[in-house]
This record gives sequence, C-alpha cells and structure tokens, in this order.
Amino acid sequence: MTPPELTVVIPCFNAGKLITRLLEQLSQQTLSPDQYEIIVIDDGSTDDTTQRVAAFNHVTLLTQDRGGPGTARNFGVERARGKLVLFVDSDLEVAEDLLERHLKFHNANPDIAATGGSVEPPRKLPIFSWVLADHFSSWFNVHPGTVYKDEPEYLPSLNLCIKKDIIVDQHHIAFPAGLKHTGEDVLYCHEMREQGLKLRFLPEAIVRHHDRETMKGHLHHMYRWGHHAPFVRGSLPNLKYGFLFPKSPFLILFTTPLIVAGYTWLIWKSWLGSRPFAVTLSLPQILLGRLAYAWGAVKGTVARKRDAD
Repeated sequence: MTPPELTVVIPCFNAGKLITRLLEQLSQQTLSPDQYEIIVIDDGSTDDTTQRVAAFNHVTLLTQDRGGPGTARNFGVERARGKLVLFVDSDLEVAEDLLERHLKFHNANPDIAATGGSVEPPRKLPIFSWVLADHFSSWFNVHPGTVYKDEPEYLPSLNLCIKKDIIVDQHHIAFPAGLKHTGEDVLYCHEMREQGLKLRFLPEAIVRHHDRETMKGHLHHMYRWGHHAPFVRGSLPNLKYGFLFPKSPFLILFTTPLIVAGYTWLIWKSWLGSRPFAVTLSLPQILLGRLAYAWGAVKGTVARKRDAD
C-alpha cells in the first residue's frame, strides 16, 4: 500500500470534550483521504477520550502511560508513515485546507525543515474580555498578521509540520522526554536551529484555539508560562531574552521589571498592525497577566536553584 504524504499526530490527555470536533474537521480536509493519515496518542486519559477516538475507523489510536506531550509526539512520529508529520493539539479547530497548505509549501520548498502555522480564535472575541487578553498574550508571535523579518526563533507545536526524513532520520531530533515543564517546542526548535535547519512561519495554515475565558484561568496560564521560562529559556543563553532569567533568585528581582514591561510591549507591538484598537484597550489585562508571568518566573528560578543544589 502506498504510504500517505502526511501524517497528523495528536497527543491528548482527557480531551473527550473537544477531540471529536477536531477529528471531524480533520476528516473533511481538502486533501484526498489517501494523502494523509491521523494518529492520536492518548497519554493516560481517565475520561472518555479513547472511546471517542475509537469511533473514527480511519484514525489510529495509540496509548501510553502518562509521559507528557513531548513523549507522545515522539511515539506518534515513530509510527508515522508520511514524509511530513504535522503536530496539532487536541483542543483545536482547524481550517479545511490546513493540511494542504503545509503540504504544498513543503513540496515547493525542499530546503525548509519545518513550518509553523498561525493561530486564530474560534469566534470573534469581545473587547475587554479575558479570553481576548489571553489570546493576545498567548499567540502574539503566530497570529495571521505576524511578520518575521528573519527566521522565527521557534514555532509552537500545536501547528507544526516537519519533514521526517530531515529532522528525525538525518538529524535525530526529538522532543525532550519527561520534561516537567511546558516549553518543549522551544527546545525542539532550538535544536533544529543549532543543527542549521530552516524554519518558516506559514500564516495561511490556520488553526483555531480555545483560550482561557476567565481572569483566574488567564493569570494561572501566564504564571505557568513564567514558571517554566527559567528552566527553558533561561537554560539556553543564546536564545532571545534568555538574560532575563538568570540562575540567581536575587538577580531575577532586578530583571522582573524588564520581563513585565518588555513582554507587554512585545505583545502590543505584534498586534498593532492588525488589531490596534483592541490590543490597546486590552493593555491593563495584558499587563496584569505579565505580572503573573513575572511572579511565575521568580518562583521558577527558586525551584530551579533548589533542583540544582
């Protein structure tokens, strides 16, 4: 049997509420069904995720004990038959031409190792809502209006397409296994760039993400991202803004104002070309989220030092 051109790999954990819609949309792509396959890796779910996935006869379901999304993606890649592997997350909605966009670009650009698509909300988000602030803060580097003058430093793994023969077979790059913190996509893309591989942002390859809708959800999300930054970005000195996350809990107190002000400015600047009115009105909420991010970074620095001692 002729192998498919593209494999979709979906890691999931307790995704029963959303994964059915995603699999339905992936089943209705503009590509012919014989051009792609879908692999779902269940990471030890305790809800009805596996039953919902099993209802799709054309989807391959793999299971593993709790190992995290990075381990799940690696497991999916091992079983993938496509020359391209597209990673998507289980809490997404996807455009009907998502797979075709990635496939066409890779076929036309054999020297590009990976493409990352853009992220939109699933519906129009009201101004002053926390879900809008969360969307602005989460996807400021990969929304459809994002412009890169140079190659992107990293592309989020919720919409990331790789050439398997280059990244896996030739360069043996895998997602970090057993990572206790989020940010495995930063490390994954960093390893690509270290080995001289090329990444491209593909804004027309669109997924739609369900963001946090409450103040509590947004602040917790930003805190978690801040907490992982010292372990990820702070561990790689040649990454942008790595200097903001020194090893010393004393020194990070001095960089905290830069973390808050700098990231707030980056978010505002990134959206200024496409959503100037909405992002400006959202600045107080974005700033509050960055304060939570900075507090997470302080706590993460303390935890990192404790782990090292």
